[in-house]
Amino acid sequence: MTLLLILLVLAAGIVLYVWYAAIVARRNKVAETLGGIDAQLQQRHDLIPNVLAIARHFLEHEKVLLDEITALRTQALPRIGERDFGRIAEKFKAEASLGADMTRLFAVAENYPALTSSGPMMEAQRSYAEVEANIAAARRFYNSAVGDLRNAVQIFPGGLLAGAAGVGTLPPFYEAEAASRAPVSAADHL
Repeated sequence: MTLLLILLVLAAGIVLYVWYAAIVARRNKVAETLGGIDAQLQQRHDLIPNVLAIARHFLEHEKVLLDEITALRTQALPRIGERDFGRIAEKFKAEASLGADMTRLFAVAENYPALTSSGPMMEAQRSYAEVEANIAAARRFYNSAVGDLRNAVQIFPGGLLAGAAGVGTLPPFYEAEAASRAPVSAADHL
């Protein structure tokens, strides 16, 4: 009887440890995928000054939009590499605002054939579209890892073990809201 009790306690301890290790592994997977997002966001941030330099040459009267993009980039850039899971939502919000303004910039640029047909701007738009596709892929991996972690934490006794591991749920990094993905009327910005 004593041996059976010892084996049951030992088995329960092993199960709890394995569950705890799985939660920690999932948290680490989220951190790893966040690194993938950061790498892609860094590429976008590196590309933005070049796009703005080309656009400034042609869009002098769009100074407000160009300055807004510069300000958003300045705010968002220090958040790349942020590993404080409590501040991730702020980081994603800043990046979503920056992405929306870049989309507006390219929409406004379509009204200027000299700009959109210039070799450097065409290359910048192509590079930017490629970086955005990579960000979308990294976002899918991150959201999958966050979903796995959320499931592990929400299934009993995951919540108890997550508290012991210092793991909480993290915000998903969704694509921009439908309203901000709606077509932009360049006439509204002229």
